[in-house]
Parts: sequence; C-alpha cells; structure tokens
Amino acid sequence: MLSNKTAIVIGGGIAGCSSAYALAQRGIQVTLLERHANLASEASGNPQAMLYPRLSGDDTASQFALMSYLYSLELLKTLELTPADFQLCGMLQLGFNPRELARIEKVAKHFAGENLLRYVNAKEASLLAGLTLSHDAIYFPDAAWVNPQVLCQRLSHHKNISIKTLTNANKILKNKGLFEVYVDQKLVKAADIIIIANANEANNMGLALVSKTQAVRGQVSILKASDISSKLKLIVCSDGYLSPATNGQHCLGATFSTDSTDLTIDELGIDELDHEANLARLKCFSLPLYEHLKDNICAGRVSLRCTSADYFPLVGELLESSAVIAKPPRPNASTATLPWLTGLYINIAHGSRGFTSAPLCAELLASLICGDSLPIPAELAGLLNPNRFLLRKLGLKKLARTLATSNTRGMLQPISS
Repeated sequence: MLSNKTAIVIGGGIAGCSSAYALAQRGIQVTLLERHANLASEASGNPQAMLYPRLSGDDTASQFALMSYLYSLELLKTLELTPADFQLCGMLQLGFNPRELARIEKVAKHFAGENLLRYVNAKEASLLAGLTLSHDAIYFPDAAWVNPQVLCQRLSHHKNISIKTLTNANKILKNKGLFEVYVDQKLVKAADIIIIANANEANNMGLALVSKTQAVRGQVSILKASDISSKLKLIVCSDGYLSPATNGQHCLGATFSTDSTDLTIDELGIDELDHEANLARLKCFSLPLYEHLKDNICAGRVSLRCTSADYFPLVGELLESSAVIAKPPRPNASTATLPWLTGLYINIAHGSRGFTSAPLCAELLASLICGDSLPIPAELAGLLNPNRFLLRKLGLKKLARTLATSNTRGMLQPISS
C-alpha cells in the first residue's frame, strides 16, 4: 500500500521541501535531510522570493513558466501564510529597452483578453506602482512575494515528514530493494524512494550524473527604504527586481555570474561590484528612485543557484548512466527495457526561478511516483526529464523526449486520501 512506503528527500530548500510535501500529502512517510542547521540555508534563503513568470509568447519555456507560476500561487494560497510572509502585491515588467519593449508587447498581444496580465503605459504603471516610472510595462496583478524560510518551514511541517538537519548526505546505495543514504561511511536512513533535491550538490552523490548543470553566483542587495521608495506598492522588474518595502527594507537583485562558483557557499563573500550592478538595474526603473536609494545599501546575501544548460529543471526518475553508456539503447527502444534506477528521482536546476517552478515539479514527481495523472502535458514533462543530456550525448534525442511518461515500471499504486 502507498501509505506503507517511505521516502527520503535530500535537500531542505524549496525543491526538497516541495517534494517532501507533495509525497506527504499522498500518505508517504518522508524523511527530509538537510546539511545545514536550518532549512532554506542556501539558494532558497534570500529575505524574499518573487513569484512571477517571464514569458515570451507561446513557446515551451513560456508554457512551463506560466503553469509553474499559476500552480505556485494556488499552492501558497492554501498554506495560510500571514500577510507578513506572503503578499499578492502584483508586479510590473518594464519595457526598459527596445528588446524588452518588443517582448512585452508580444506577450500582451498573445494574452489579450485574459485576466493574467495587461499592457500599461508609463503613466498607468506609475499609478499602479505608487511612484513615477519611466517605461511602459506588462502588469501581473497576482504576482507575489513570499518569505522563503517561512514557506519551507510550512511545507515541511507535516505529520508525514520528519526532518534531520546537519546531515550532509554524500552517498546512495541500493540494498535488498531499499535505498540507503550515507554520510561518509555511516548509514543514516533507508527508504523505498529517494528524491535528490540538493541543487549543485547532486553531482557529489557518487552517481556519475550527466546533468549539464552549472553553479551560478547570485547576490541580492538589501536597501533601507526612503520616504519616497516606501510608497512602492508592488514588485518592479527590468533585468532584475525591486520588492516593495517590508519592515523598512527593499530587496534588490539579483546578479548572475559563473565566476568563483568553484567556491563553497561558506567561502563566498559580499562583492561591492555586485552591489553596484544591482544599483545599475535600479536606474532602469526610475532615475529619481535610484537617487533616493543609491546610498541605502545596508546588507546583502550571496548564494549559488543551480541551472542547466537548456535552463529547464531536471525532474524525474534516473537511469543508471554507466549502463546506458556501456550499452547504448536503440533509438526506438522501449523505455521499459532501459536500466532504470527504479525509485531514485531528482528535482534540481531551478536557477533563479525556484520558488515559481519547484512546487509544480514536486507535484510532477509525486504524480510519477504514485501513478497519478500528470499536472503538465507529457511533452513538457519530457523536456524536464533528467536523463535528457545523457541520451542527447549518445545521439538519442527522440528517445529522451519520450521518457517522462513511458516508464511505468515500479510506480506505486495510488490510494484514496
């Protein structure tokens, strides 16, 4: 029975906490492992997370971004978070240069007549924002911000979830039908199902993943609000974002750099040049706003995000890569004949959009595990399959696209809740 199954989720950020929650909601007993003392200590630990989609039109990336955004909003509305930790404040994406203006015009035209967004001129954008802005924009009335730590704590506070912190899992073995998780040579826990959700650390689990992921350094700047900036009512975006003031402070960010990503998170420090880069983004919003806030940086935070080569997350069940490489399958091979690591799943590489994309990906994983209907189209799920880079490397692109829903071996049978 499903309720007798157990799972281990490795990683206590938004991907791990969302994955644990999605399984726990289905009656699975979950152990959530986090290497730090607290949840949401790395890329998921910024003071605020912004929930909004970046759309281009009707392409697959936009489809995924939109479905993720809508799913996350609906999930958060069910969690009974307080206004101090979650607000549907709305957001403006500015047409701050010719390229961005063309993009938002295309997006507004594509979604014309829907309640999702609308095009606004600079005057209307200024009225919505509560202060003067210089550019036309698209307005998302339901965009939101959330407190990441509070959200991760809320998701993991479930009767079917137990949490083990200060547990740096670094090896997975399978023994007598169960997956065993080790810290160095010490067995920590065994379970029927494993979900790897520890971002860049997934490559250090001894699994020889062909993941094509990269660590990306991001820094946010915390600014003391001024009398003028305190009037900002919503999130404003150019190629970065500025949050409305909360507790007298704005969150401004974020940088995106692959430099120094060979360092550990504990070795990364605040870079004054990154503060300057964030302030330069502020100029795109409003020069008067920049003048009011340019000397108000009071803190900052650095993290290492995990992103993939094609910017889609890696979500699904894993293949044994060494076996696939040693004996590549035929292009038309049945996916049931592939060397699956049955019960071993992954949910990583959400880049800077984790709080938007990870909850939907967690629901996708739980649906695959339990044999439920998928929350997204099968074709889109195929684009997220974590084995895609391995199979593409072997010239098996078509096979890579069919994996998301074809492999039903070992799926658990759902029970009524």
